[in-house]
Amino acid sequence: MKILMNLINGALIGISSIIPGMSGGTMAVILDVFDRMISAISNLRKNFVKSVKYLLPIGLGMVIGVLLLSGTLSGLLESHPVQMQFFFMGVVVGSIPLVCRKALEEPFRHHSLLALIATLAFMLCVFFIRPDDSAVELIRDPGVVDTVKLALYSAFSAAAMIIPGVSGSFFMMLFGVYHSVLTAVSEMNLAVLIPVGIGMVIGILFCAKLIDVMMQHAKQAMYFGILGFVIGSLPNIWPQSFSVAGDGIWAVLFGILGAAVSLFCTSNFLHGLMRKLSAKDRAAEQKPSD
Repeated sequence: MKILMNLINGALIGISSIIPGMSGGTMAVILDVFDRMISAISNLRKNFVKSVKYLLPIGLGMVIGVLLLSGTLSGLLESHPVQMQFFFMGVVVGSIPLVCRKALEEPFRHHSLLALIATLAFMLCVFFIRPDDSAVELIRDPGVVDTVKLALYSAFSAAAMIIPGVSGSFFMMLFGVYHSVLTAVSEMNLAVLIPVGIGMVIGILFCAKLIDVMMQHAKQAMYFGILGFVIGSLPNIWPQSFSVAGDGIWAVLFGILGAAVSLFCTSNFLHGLMRKLSAKDRAAEQKPSD
């Protein structure tokens, strides 16, 4: 059961990571696996077997989610962009109460608000440089220079990806390689995917260690910073083609649906149920064999 849930969590994180404006880190917070993921990645060398046992199904789920649904998701975003983006906005809004609870697990300190202000300001600045790389030439047969660029851009985007509220896909668009990478996934172009994969691993390992250190020494400020990222991501997801007359009712309904799904995923009921299932799994693992 635990492995299956981690596979599902990984698939949801992977799908979120390929949506411009969305964040795999945000989905990890919504699913309440962010802290443990960061700790497992950060302590990979120290607790290798334990970390790999936890991360492997999540990583496999991410790959499965991206491979199976990247085409479908791209199609839905093209055919129903407003409804889908309002659904994603609802998911993000529904995650805010959980982030607030995490931030207030410790006694409130006023200086923690500085982190919220800084990250919110950063995301609002990002909003005004929303890129579009749809007209950029696709990279299908990269040379040495393109290979190095793909690895570097992917490392930076992957580091951004695991920060809740920050979209790794957005930064790939900013660097002009988003459509090249998405096309490479659908075509299974290893010449592009290998340097992208290497860069992503490097970026995730580096950023996870940084976040883990901040979690240990400034957890409240870290979560207030995450809150700023999450709130600031909403304008970046807002559909540019939105029309109240044409999309109003359906957009609102999809937004409400997204918020309901997110709130359910972060509810105490669901987390309590998952803790019970995890406890049963641990008991089964510790039970002596006959």
